[in-house]
Amino acid sequence: MKAEAQRWPAVLFLVYAIGLIVLSACKSAEIGLTQIHGLEAWLGGDKSMHFTLSAILAVLACFASERVLDLAPITRTIGVCCVLVAALSLDEGLQYVLASRRFELLDLAFGSLGLLTGALGYLSVRFVWSRSKPA
Repeated sequence: MKAEAQRWPAVLFLVYAIGLIVLSACKSAEIGLTQIHGLEAWLGGDKSMHFTLSAILAVLACFASERVLDLAPITRTIGVCCVLVAALSLDEGLQYVLASRRFELLDLAFGSLGLLTGALGYLSVRFVWSRSKPA
């Protein structure tokens, strides 16, 4: 049972990350734009969407990394954030070359800020959990 419980963070992260990749690909291919713009509006606009979706991604990635990276929480979180910032930069960079998309440095900034916020939120939860465990 414990092994199954440890799999959920990784499964949630993978499903969410794949969902974000599909969302970006659909927007690039101009598929489902009405729904995508509806999601943007629901999340408070383009920049707010970049921040929110990135923060959620960071939290899920940090929890998922606990199972595969045997490092101290801060070291592991820094590594996860570096990978996520690289992936975010790649996605935003691809928008520069696609005619159907528009590159904006602010999107990268809000996404990066979301990743940082999510990672700090994860570390805060880890800190509280570590303090609440009996010695």
